[in-house]
Amino acid sequence: MPRRDLSSERIELRSIESEHLDEIHRYQNGECKMEISSILNFDPPWAPLSKDQIKAKLDEARKEDRTVLTGIWSDQNEFIGLAFFGAAWDPWNPHIQVLIWPDRRRKGFGAETARLLLEASFNHYLAHVVGCSLPDWNEEGIAFAESLGFQKQGVRRRAGVFDGDFYDLVYLDILRDEYLSVRSKEGDD
Repeated sequence: MPRRDLSSERIELRSIESEHLDEIHRYQNGECKMEISSILNFDPPWAPLSKDQIKAKLDEARKEDRTVLTGIWSDQNEFIGLAFFGAAWDPWNPHIQVLIWPDRRRKGFGAETARLLLEASFNHYLAHVVGCSLPDWNEEGIAFAESLGFQKQGVRRRAGVFDGDFYDLVYLDILRDEYLSVRSKEGDD
């Protein structure tokens, strides 16, 4: 029988409830302002959000067709980040985003979350390609996406401003057969 949940041995994707707003608010008004603003589709991304604004943006995301925004929990039942899946524009080509809180990074949680989203996209949804986008200054994020099998597809020049300088937005994607090839190599290890 196919797996119906989004979990692994170390993480689980769950709905975001009212009691999680404090933590999202803390990170959006701190170290993860740009990332959370991107996930919540809030512009300008540098502006702080109130808890009420965050709740309203979460409610908006829940109403979007073919859009999923979840919390990420560790096997220790700690809320460690956010995961986004959006296919409102094109169900064959969803877009994913993964945000792990800074103090929980470099522990494999982001990779596991991305793999769960890719598995759901390719094995339980219509996707033939999954995309993501990152600012060019986020070299670690781009390297992370490439380590999962994503390939650079293009650049939107001068997509935004960060610290007074323009940055480009790098678009990456992975095709279904590329994902299956990566998965088979992981199984060989």
